[in-house]
Amino acid sequence: MRAVSADGKEMTVQDVLDWLQRTYGWTVTVLLHGYTILYNSEEDEEPRTRQLAQRLSEILNDAGEPRQRELELTYVCEGEDAEAQEASPLLICSLP
Repeated sequence: MRAVSADGKEMTVQDVLDWLQRTYGWTVTVLLHGYTILYNSEEDEEPRTRQLAQRLSEILNDAGEPRQRELELTYVCEGEDAEAQEASPLLICSLP
């Protein structure tokens, strides 16, 4: 997926989750890049709201990861267990 919103800016985590919901009908509960948690629906409201509003590269920068043009994201959807998550295809996001 090209992680660029309609206004040409990099997508936020909320934009990515909305895209997955619209495109595949998935309700994502956890979104990861490697070991970096981009979103976790079980977080308290304040951290969860902050996660949703951040751009993908902002979260990775905060985690000390180098700037990347392509991200391999993994995810867990509502109702999935750990084994199902391992079988889910990676989501490749291209950043502007």
